[in-house]
Amino acid sequence: MTSEAIELAALEKDVVRYLVALLLVSFVSGFVLLVFLPADHSFATVVTNHPLGSFFIEALIGFAGSAVAALTSCINRYAAGLELDDGTKEPKEAKGETFNRRMGRAFYTRPFLGFVAGPVLIWGLELFAKNPEAFVSSRERLAFTAFMGGLLAKSVFDVIKNIFKNIFKT
Repeated sequence: MTSEAIELAALEKDVVRYLVALLLVSFVSGFVLLVFLPADHSFATVVTNHPLGSFFIEALIGFAGSAVAALTSCINRYAAGLELDDGTKEPKEAKGETFNRRMGRAFYTRPFLGFVAGPVLIWGLELFAKNPEAFVSSRERLAFTAFMGGLLAKSVFDVIKNIFKNIFKT
């Protein structure tokens, strides 16, 4: 293994530690905030009466979802092999998406997409869905929707960008 490959392996370990820490902190924090909200049948009312609290919970859980997406992508790329700065693969027979320095750096910021995507997905559902209560009427549904927004953050933003491109021809 070359010295560059050893550096990449160390970077991957650092990225995994970082993502696991962010995932645990954001997921547990979001869950704790959900649990400590009043547990009555008017959960949706409680959340809408506290927009900052609602936003923060959605953002934390979306952050956790995006951290999961980044973590699985990082692990899968590392398992497939390494790509050195000059584009060569290690091992030489490695195919597909491999771990490289550029993606290693990108994984540090990817969870922040979920911080935005969780609330944005919920806002979009509240604006455009026929029955938005189906997605956010309980703690579990709100958490699941925000988590999925974070998990699919890249896709969510691609869809939103394409909608605007198609509607406004930008």
